[in-house]
Amino acid sequence: MSFQKDFDELLDAILTDYRNQFPGIDISQGSLVFIKSACLASALWGLYKHQEWVARQIFPDTADTVNLEHHAWVRGLARTYLETDAALLTRLLAVIRRPPAGGNKYDYEQWALSIDNVAAAWCFPIAQGLGTVDVVILANEANTGSEIPSTHADLTGTISSVTEDQLVDSAATFITSGVKKGDLVKNTATSAYTTVETVTSQTALALALDIFTEAGQTYEIVSLCQQVLDYIDTVRPVTASAVSVLPPTSVSQNVTLTATGTGLDLTAIADDITAYLATLIPTQTLYRAKLVQIAMQNGADNVVVTTPAADVTPSNYGMIRAGTISVT
Repeated sequence: MSFQKDFDELLDAILTDYRNQFPGIDISQGSLVFIKSACLASALWGLYKHQEWVARQIFPDTADTVNLEHHAWVRGLARTYLETDAALLTRLLAVIRRPPAGGNKYDYEQWALSIDNVAAAWCFPIAQGLGTVDVVILANEANTGSEIPSTHADLTGTISSVTEDQLVDSAATFITSGVKKGDLVKNTATSAYTTVETVTSQTALALALDIFTEAGQTYEIVSLCQQVLDYIDTVRPVTASAVSVLPPTSVSQNVTLTATGTGLDLTAIADDITAYLATLIPTQTLYRAKLVQIAMQNGADNVVVTTPAADVTPSNYGMIRAGTISVT
């Protein structure tokens, strides 16, 4: 949709009207008619520009940030931590195109995506029997440092000393317990909460906010998977007998291929294969033909794939990622 007309087009139309109504009138640059017409054309151009801006804001896929957030708010969506406009728009369009339907698979995915630091989610209905639902989530690697979400059981303890913007517990084992950046930290004594910024050591966590004021205060640390499950349990249908929120299993896959051809770019082939493997979702098959296609797109005329020897389909929510990529 476009309402745009440029200044020269508007000015020419106005001058043409003057000439048609008053033949012989001076419309040269600098004349009174030209100056008045230029002023009117400028005002009209501004109105057209504003009309075009208003038209963009009507639709969420063309709206500016503030109005995109308003479109989302109207439908009960809020921007998650460091979520981009593109990601928020994707969630919003999913709600518009697939409105809540009493707990179908898309509802579970949208519920998971509404939690901070969840980058992607997939729902597998009846995964463990009638009435069960498995939700597999991927963490936002840019925010958490890993695309594999934390899965530890809720950790509780008592802080042993007070350090600004930190949780210090001399009896803790944060690293071996699987605490990760982005995990939710609650001061159960005051109900204040924040998130983990850095796992400093086995006994200390750097926090986004300073929530502990004195030694002896108790805390709880909630993993990303548990955060998602806790939220889903508040909105899911009561008829679901069991809901599990799980991380994908990262499956390292080596690739070995040889290629020949004019204009061959071996580096680009290796880079593109790595990038392609990074897009695969849980249980998605890696096809050898796709590796051949990538090589041919980068100048190969003949391609021999040695590894893998056959198409690879991961199990148990496996997600294929690049191991050693050898292209010669």
